[in-house]
Amino acid sequence: MRHTLLSTAALLLVAGFSNANPSIQGSLTPPPGQGYAIVSLTARAIVPDNGTLEVHWYGLDNGSSGIARANFVTDTLYSDQGMAPTEGKVILLTLAPGRYQISDAWTRWGEDTGDSTTHVKHYGVNAPFEVKAGETVYLGNIMADLSFLPELQLRDEQQRDLDHIRNTWHVADTSFIRAELLRSGSSDMSH
Repeated sequence: MRHTLLSTAALLLVAGFSNANPSIQGSLTPPPGQGYAIVSLTARAIVPDNGTLEVHWYGLDNGSSGIARANFVTDTLYSDQGMAPTEGKVILLTLAPGRYQISDAWTRWGEDTGDSTTHVKHYGVNAPFEVKAGETVYLGNIMADLSFLPELQLRDEQQRDLDHIRNTWHVADTSFIRAELLRSGSSDMSH
């Protein structure tokens, strides 16, 4: 029984650290005619591993759309050694060249108060970005503060996120990644 528990714990530990994106296999070279966009989704909360963040994006030129999602129970960012892991996820989007926009975001979280209260909050983001064929663009970090006054912040966490890409996705060289940080088209994201 003890051997089974230790084996299960070891498998869970390996699964937790294998947060790699299987499609890149050590290289951030987009498929022909496509580009990559990288964004991280994180949270700050009293109970940070008790929620989700999803952002909705759409193509201004091509009508494509999608959702990027982080589950703070299962997703973790790993920076350099000595840095504490962060609840969240680095997302790699494979997109056709063109103009895009992150339109809005939704957060869901509960409180560790003994009851089953679930909070849901919607944010208008309206942050445009551009993807170019054959290039990788870093868009920044979308961080949800899930405290008593919830808010959404667009932040530059390039060093941490690129550390995660090097350490977890096994991409040795990230110097070619172009930074185009998201900027909200709305003065108040907490609609």
